[in-house]
Amino acid sequence: MPATAENCITIVLATANRDKVKELRPLLETISPLFNVVTLHELGVEVEIEETEETLEGNALLKARAIFALLSVRFPFMIALADDTGLEVEALHGAPGVYSARFAPVADGQAPTYQDNVRHLLYCMEGMTNREARFRTVVALKGTLPSPEGSFSFEHTAEGVVKGSITRKEQGDKGFGYDPLFLVQTTGKTYAQMSMTEKNRLSHRSLAVQQAISYLKDILQQKSAPLIDTNTRP
Repeated sequence: MPATAENCITIVLATANRDKVKELRPLLETISPLFNVVTLHELGVEVEIEETEETLEGNALLKARAIFALLSVRFPFMIALADDTGLEVEALHGAPGVYSARFAPVADGQAPTYQDNVRHLLYCMEGMTNREARFRTVVALKGTLPSPEGSFSFEHTAEGVVKGSITRKEQGDKGFGYDPLFLVQTTGKTYAQMSMTEKNRLSHRSLAVQQAISYLKDILQQKSAPLIDTNTRP
C-alpha cells in the first residue's frame, strides 16, 4: 500500500559509511510500506560525529541523538538509526573493541584504511594460538512515532553478537573491514567468503537490527499505531 506524507515514518541511517548502508538498508526496507529508509548522503547532510564514548552503546546513542537533533525538524515522524560495532579478540583482552575502526597506528590527522586495520590485527596476533573472537554490534534508535493520541518519543538500543575466530591470513574478497579475517563458527566461512544475502542472515549487525525491528513493531502495536496505510481509500 502506498505511504502518504501524513503517516510516513522516515528512518535516517546515521552513518556516512556506504558499506554499512549496503547491509542496513535491505534489512529495514521490509518493515512496512510506511517506513522510508534514507541516508545522510541522500539528504545532503555531511556531518562527522566524533565517537568519544568508551562503549559501543555510548557511541551508537551519541550518533543517533546527534542525527535526530539535526534532522527531526524536517520530518513529522522520524527515527535516527545508528550503530557501533566492535571486533573483540579474546587473546587481546577484548581489543580492538570500540576502537575497531581506528585500530592501526597512522599519522596524526589520518584514518586507517580497512587494510591497515587487517594487517595490524594479523601483526598483533602473530604466534598466538588462541584465535577466539566475537563481533558485537549495538544499534541505537531515537525517534518520534505516530499514535492515535499524537506523536510519542522513544529511545532504544539492541545488540547482536556472533562468535568466531581470527584466521591467520585473509580469506575471501567480499564484505569490508575485518571480514576477511573473521571465521564464523557455525559456517566455517569468513564473512568475506559469504554473499551479502548469506551474511545478512546471520551477521552481528543483522541480529541487532532484527532485535530493533522487533522492538519497533512491539511499541507501535502497544501504541495502536498501524503498520499499514490507513489513509488508503477503497
